[in-house]
Formats: sequence, C-alpha cells, structure tokens
Amino acid sequence: MSKKILAIDDDESVIWVIRKALEPLGCEIEAKMSIRSGLKVVDKYKLILLDLMLPDGNGIDALKEIKTFNPDALVIIVTAHGRMESAIDAMREGAYDYLEKPFDIEELEIVVEKAFKDISMREELLTLRQGKEEAMPFQKAGQIIGKSRSILKVFKEIGRVAPKDVTVLVSGESGTGKELVARAIHNNSRRKFGQFVAINSASIPKELLEAELFGWEKGAFTGAVEKTAGKIQAADGGTLFLDEISELDIDLQAKMLRFLQEREYSPLGSNKVIKSDVRIIGATNKDLQECIKGGLFREDLYYRFNVIEIKLPPLRERREDIISLARHFLKECIRAFELSQKDFSKDAEKALAGYNWPGNVRELENTIKKASILSRGSLLERRDLFANDYNACSIKEFLESKLNGFLGKMTKIENSNLYETVISEAEKALFNIVLKETKGNQVKAAKILGINRNTLCKKIKEYKIVV
Repeated sequence: MSKKILAIDDDESVIWVIRKALEPLGCEIEAKMSIRSGLKVVDKYKLILLDLMLPDGNGIDALKEIKTFNPDALVIIVTAHGRMESAIDAMREGAYDYLEKPFDIEELEIVVEKAFKDISMREELLTLRQGKEEAMPFQKAGQIIGKSRSILKVFKEIGRVAPKDVTVLVSGESGTGKELVARAIHNNSRRKFGQFVAINSASIPKELLEAELFGWEKGAFTGAVEKTAGKIQAADGGTLFLDEISELDIDLQAKMLRFLQEREYSPLGSNKVIKSDVRIIGATNKDLQECIKGGLFREDLYYRFNVIEIKLPPLRERREDIISLARHFLKECIRAFELSQKDFSKDAEKALAGYNWPGNVRELENTIKKASILSRGSLLERRDLFANDYNACSIKEFLESKLNGFLGKMTKIENSNLYETVISEAEKALFNIVLKETKGNQVKAAKILGINRNTLCKKIKEYKIVV
C-alpha cells in the first residue's frame, strides 16, 4: 500500500519536520498551506495531517468538510493551540488522533504507522466482505440499476444522506428494492467497515422480535438456555436495517423509541444498560400516516424514523429501466446457474417493457430467473417470460408451446395421419369454445369465427357438437 499523506499546515518549519520524520518510513508528503487548497486534493488521500489554526479558517470546520468529501480518510489533528475543548471537538467530529506541537517525532511516527495499518485492515475487511456478497447470486450490495429520472433522484438522495449519520426511512411498494437502498447508504457511509444487519419485522413473530433485536440473558424466558446477543449488538459500529417497521408491536415501538432517543437498551431478563453506536434505517411499504390514524403506529416514533425519507418509485413509473434491469438479471442468472448465453427477442423486450409489474423489481427478477432456467433456446421469447398469461402470447406462440410435446411423440408413429388429426381436433375445440361463449347462438358464433352459418352448421354435424 502506498503511504501518501496530505499535510495541511501554514507553518513551513512544521512541514519540514513532518517530511524529515516520515519520508524515511516510505511516506510521500504533499503540503498545502490553506484549507481551500487542501480541500481541492483531499479526495486523493487516505491519511491527512491537519493544523487546527489556518489562515483561511478553523481546523474543526475543515475536518467536517473533509469527512463530507472523503469520509474514509483518517485525519490527525496537529496544533500548537492545544486545549481540552479542541481535543474533544476534534475527536467528536471524527479525528483519528490529536497531537500537540511541538510534537515528539517518535510519537508522530507511531501514530502514522498505526493509521496506515488500520487503513490496510479496513481495506482488507471491505474486500473480503464485498467478495462474499458478490459470490451470492443477486446480492451485489448496493447495486441499483437504472437511468430514469426517478431513480437518478434516488441516487442523489443516497449520496446526500449516506455521509450524514442520521436515521433514514425508505418507503415504497413491495419489491422496489428498499434493502438495496439501505445497503447503498451503508456502503457509502463511514460505517461501511462495520456490519450491515437486516431484520424483517413481518417475518418474525411479535413475541420473539424484541428478543431478536435486544438479545436476552440466560433464563429470560422458556428456551433461553444461554445468553445471546441481539441484532442491535451485532450491528454495533455499523447499520441496522429494520424492514417493514409498520409491523412492530405497539409495546415494542415504545422500546424502539427509547433506543433511538438514548442509543441504549437492556437485553431481556437484564437490568444492565448497554450503549450502542448503530445507525438505524427503517423501511415500510405502508402509509405510516394512515397507520398512526388507525392507532397502529406511534406518531413520536414516526418522527424519529422520518428524519430523512427516501421514496422509491414503482417499476411501472420507471419503464425506461425495465430492459436494463432484465438484462442485468439475465446476466446474473447465466453466471449463477452456469447457463449457456441467452438474450431477449425484440418481441420479448416489448412485452417486458409493456407489462405493469405489480410485484416491481422482485417480480421482474423472478420472471427472468424462471425463464432463463426453463427456456430451451438461446433466445428468450415472450412465451418464455409469460407462459401463464395468454394475453402476452400470440396465438402462434401459444399453439406452438402446447403442440411441441404432443407432436414430438406423434412424429415417431408411422401413418399417424398427423395433419388431419391436429386440424380436426383444433377445429372441434375452437367451435366448442365459441359456441359455449355465445350460449349456442350460431349466428353470433359464425360472426366471431369469420365463417358463414352454413359452414358452421356443417362443422357442428361433422364433429357431433351438442349445442
């Protein structure tokens, strides 16, 4: 790993000392004499030495800006104006360490070496975690596909909110990708080196959800044979994603409100108060305002969750993204299930783009997954995607799909009179269906079929159809 350091300090003698101490350790130092010039290059560095008093501003304010532009950077404050208040302010705003001038060269070397080791460990941890996530089909964390105006708005909102360590509410219909948004926020925040823990409030019985969240002591309830940590503790230093928060029991909502206010909780069966540094992202597919009116959701908890809300559009409102998403899912299927290369026909693409997708992105993903596995050819047709939807298939495609298996067997039999058999059976079925639909009205049936009544009467007699 390259050891590049940005030093923002207006004292040339301090820069000289920094170079003399750190360059023999393989460090490459770039010096800037002001906050303004330093901020122009801050995104290029993982380690920054920052003076507290600079000609164009305060180092604490500069630290806040650095954390906005480059949240992963480690910042060491170096100052000749050491005070308890400034040290506390610096560490609270995310400084890695705090050194007073004139600083001990050996101490500077130790702090810098430790910082680079921490950077290396973080990068290794992040690589391992991303590798694990990418090995799982359809779980590329934080990857949201689309170029529509509505989804670009979501991307911008994620970018704005991710560095700010605030509670976020993600709302949208089922299947719109609320967890992907939560992961994107986590992965673009300073917490990305911590755990991302997801829990679905609707999938866990309400009497067990509190234990899952807060953990429990041995003997806290029947079956609690040993002390167990909850999801909040597992997410400490990272992000807890609470899906379907509208399903939280009203009593549990009170405990969640206390946690959001105080950042502390007690496991079941314990009086011990535990502090937790965890970011909460909630998600819902319901109108929480309506839940409040119905007495199902606490208004004070709603406002605690709804510091910032990101609303996800349904797929039918971002149709220009459908084909891009479909191609992404098809590519993932080919890789995950080791399939031969496949593509969509133009007719299939037209059907995909024209469908309303009530189940949103999740329904599209499942449709592509099923079609890619079951289809035989290298080209996915409309019938492969909408096998059970007759409106989405042409008559030709429907008949072909139904006749394929039957004809495959019949062609092996000699003298099967295949043509006459298929045509007569198809005709008989067609006349039966139309006559049943018109309740035996032959004039109306003949008009629907596009033949004259005499021809219809002849066919009724020929096929012995009971009208």
